[in-house]
Formats: sequence, C-alpha cells, structure tokens
Amino acid sequence: MSVKKVLAHTLIASAVLASPLVSTTTWNVEAKAVEKQTIQKTNWSVNGTVIPISATTISGGNWIIAAPELAKLLGATYSYDKKEKTYKLAKKGAVVQVKANDKVAVINGKKVTMNVAPKMVNNTLYVPAVAIVQAFGGQLQTNASPILLSTNGNVQTKKVTLSVDGQATPFDAIAIGQKTLYSLSDMAKAFGVAMNVDGKTKTITLSGKGKKASFLLHQQGSSVVKVNGKFYADLRGMVTKLGGEIEHGNSLFIATNGFLKGTNFNPQWLSNEYVIVTNENDEPVSKIVHIPSRKVIATLESGDLALSPDKKKGAYVDDNGQLFIVDLATKKAIPVGTDDDVKVELTWSPDSSIIYFFKGNNSDVIASINVQTGEVTKIVDDKVKYKSDLRLSNDGTKLMYTAAKEAKANYTDDSKTEIDSIDTTGTEPQLYVVDLTTADKKPTAVTTDTNNKTFSFFAGDAIVYLSANPDDEDALPVLKAIVSGQEQNMATTMNITYVATKGSIVFVLVEEKDGSYSIYRATAPQAQWTRIFNTKTTITAIAPSPFGNEIAVTIPTDEGEKIAIVMNNKLIDITK
Repeated sequence: MSVKKVLAHTLIASAVLASPLVSTTTWNVEAKAVEKQTIQKTNWSVNGTVIPISATTISGGNWIIAAPELAKLLGATYSYDKKEKTYKLAKKGAVVQVKANDKVAVINGKKVTMNVAPKMVNNTLYVPAVAIVQAFGGQLQTNASPILLSTNGNVQTKKVTLSVDGQATPFDAIAIGQKTLYSLSDMAKAFGVAMNVDGKTKTITLSGKGKKASFLLHQQGSSVVKVNGKFYADLRGMVTKLGGEIEHGNSLFIATNGFLKGTNFNPQWLSNEYVIVTNENDEPVSKIVHIPSRKVIATLESGDLALSPDKKKGAYVDDNGQLFIVDLATKKAIPVGTDDDVKVELTWSPDSSIIYFFKGNNSDVIASINVQTGEVTKIVDDKVKYKSDLRLSNDGTKLMYTAAKEAKANYTDDSKTEIDSIDTTGTEPQLYVVDLTTADKKPTAVTTDTNNKTFSFFAGDAIVYLSANPDDEDALPVLKAIVSGQEQNMATTMNITYVATKGSIVFVLVEEKDGSYSIYRATAPQAQWTRIFNTKTTITAIAPSPFGNEIAVTIPTDEGEKIAIVMNNKLIDITK
C-alpha cells in the first residue's frame, strides 16, 4: 500500500473516531421527522383542571410541549433572540434560555443539560416539559391519567381529615400546587353511596340513597384524575353533585344533605345537640335540627311552637283556635280541650302541666289550660286590651305582662259624632305582675314612668327590662332591674338591641360604635358586665343554651335570616 493510501485511511479512521455517537445524518433525520409530526391537543390536568395542550412524545417517551403555551400556563414571558437564535422564558427572576436541537439550556445563568433537546414542529418550538416546568418551580407527573402539571409546587399525595356530618372522616388526597383533589371512593363511602367505573366511557358514577353523580375522566374542564389506580376530583364539585354543601371555617365541614334554607329564626334549645327553629318558606313550620350534622331530623306542622320546660312537648294553636300538644319523641300532635278562642303567647308552667296565654281577639284576657284535662281557667279579665310579653317566673308563682290603657276620646256632642280631643294621659306601657298564689290574682303595676318597655323577663329574684325614651331617639336605652319594688340601672352606656335571660343571668346584644356586635353577660341585678363574644357579622337575636355555654344567634342574609351557634368563640352556621 502506498504512503498516500495509508495516510488517506488514517485520516478517514480519525474522522470516524471523532464523530458523535449519533451521526449528523441520523440526528437530521430525527429532527425532520419531528418537524413533520402531527401535533394534536392532549388533555392534561393543569393545577387540578383538565385543559387541552399542544404536546407530543419523542424518543424515550419524553414529553415536549409548545413553548408559547407552556409560558402562558407558567405565567412567564416568551421571546426569541434572532441574533443568538435563542428562545427565552422568564418569570419573576427565573430565566430559561434554550436553542432548537440543543440539549444544553441556560437556567438562571447556569448551563444545564436536559434529557432531550427542544424541537421545531410546524414552526413552533417544543421544549422538554419536565425540565422547563421544574425550572419554574412546578412539577410534571406523567404516570397520572391525565398527566398532572403543577405550575407552582410539587404534586403530593397526602392523608387529610374532613368533618362529614360532624364526624371526622379520613380522605386520601393529592395536592397539585395550591389545589387539593380528594378521593372519589372515599367520598362515596362518606356519603354512603356506591361507586362504579365504566372503562369504555371513562365515567365514574356515585349513586345510592336517592343521590347520583357522574364524573368524566379526560374531559375538558373536569378535575378528575387517576393516580396509582385511584380517582381524585375537586371537593366542591363532588359534594355539590351529590346534593351536599360545604362550610368553610377553620376546617372544612361537609353536610351530606345540605343546610336548611329559607328564613330561619326563633331557635329553641332541645338539648346540647338539637335546636328547634322556625322555618318560613311558603308556610311557617318548625324544624328540629341536629347541630353536629346540620341535619333536619323532623318537621313539625306549626311554625309558632312553644317548647315545654322538660323539652318533651311543644304546643301550638291552629287557625281555628284549637290548641295542640306535640310529643317531640313521636312527633304526633293531639288536640287539647275544645275552646276555639284566639290564644297567643303560649307559656308553659315549670312542671309542664299548665299553659298560660292571652285569650281573645284583643288579648284582653289572661287564661290557663290544663294540658291533661283541657280545662280553661280565666286569670285576669280586666278588659284592658292588647296585653303583650307574657312571662312566668322560674318558680311558677308570678305572671308578668306589658299593657297600656287606651286613650280617652273627648267628643264635641253627646251623640259622639265628632272627636274634640284625645287624652293620652296614663296610656304609656307599664309592666304588671300577677301573684298566682293569691285568691284574687289582681294585676299590680311595677313601673310608672312614661318610657317604652321591652324585653321584660324574670331573672332570679329580679325583674329586668329595657327602657327607652320615646321622645329622644338619640338616647341610649337603659337596662333596668326591679328588686323588692326598688328599681336600679344595670346598663346605661350600651346600645342594647336584644335581651335574653338564663336563670338570674342576663345576656345583652350590643351594637358597638365600630359597627360590630357583642354579647355581654351579667348576674341580675348587678351591673358587672363581661363581654363573651364579638363579631363584625350583624346579629339580630340571641338565645343562650340552658345546657352549656353555647348561644344560638339569628343573622340576616340576602336570602332571609339564618341561625348560627356561638361555639368556642366562633360563629358556626346551622342553617343557610
């Protein structure tokens, strides 16, 4: 072999040894194949919502995604430097620079070798999804169906506990950035329904107990994903489709049957777990609500139910004046007596054997009825009309009410055809007490001033009431206490809007100067007030529990009034 031929073979061998493992010809073939590849929209779950993305896989199963779309998803800017032939994605200090067909990227000023190189497909740059997403603080999970993309933070599986109908219930969940998806099978178990998966239609159905909800995998706008053989979905979507509701507080509360809606007021405590509320939609009714679960366990016919002290019975009067007693255990109502006159402000005796009430169209008579025999007895029949605010002392020996004498009309002639003047002297409302232990049961006035009197109660040995000057709208109302015939002030500097009692303890609702609402308590007749709750939420009424420290409150909303419970210094909605 000549020297020239040996030299030629050596040069060829050197050239081969110096060449890359993948020849330029092979690389160009792959690049051209990618350029001609048909890109289709692929559904990915991005931050918990399925959306279509322009993406495809190349050698090794690596995903590449259209750079302009990825930049938009990441909230980054996207630009091209013609001189350097460099593409740049930038967001809040994070900068990624790449070139087509070059695995080496510059990420925040440092060179990083990616698993695959960016490709040009149909004149659009496609970049390796995993590397770029990670560079901007996100994560891609390709073993999920559909693929999970978190633009902010890692995809993490975790165990959580939710309150379902008041019961602590464990759930499997996955966190995708700032959003959490919850196990569909765990939700089915919590609602007590069955779960069925249709592989052909990719439909997951939860059904049972009159509930049915369907969820589609891979559908745009859906939140459903499958990770490690388990399906997850958005919490609100699952609960709402199954007919439940969610309350957001310090922790999530799920009411599987939803919350009682409509106008709800007048809460009465049955026990530490149950309240009766008046629910008014078309016709007012009474609903028994289980506080821990928010479930309505019974509906009673009348919305004006008077609860007995032993919490075993309720009383109401129908439109015909007939008194009914409801057994709260059986929910059955039976008529008592045959008297069909108007009866209002039903008030039970402490032993739940007698009910007192105002009788007649003008509420001018105070009477009682024996719950067992139906016998009606008149107690006060003094012809004074429009008595109101009937109260019974805790020992059952005294009745109290508010009444005002009618104004006297002076006429111009004996035939009384034309009024000359009206004498209103002595027509101001006064509080009257009837001692039921006396033979004559004669009402005795315990107030004499000209102020309006509201929220009158027996509180231990005292009588408390709210006094307001009708001629001075700017003057604050005064809470007064009467003990052994002597009157004294309990509160003079608070804007009291509601008063309630529990034994000798007085609770007042106060609108503060800053617009917030506070609940204070004091032991009558003392004026040593303690603020026990404050909120910016408007409150219109309060009902302290006789069983504990909880207080039911009434709150106005755009849809009507709702009931909440002050519990552990927080407002917990019981109705909506």
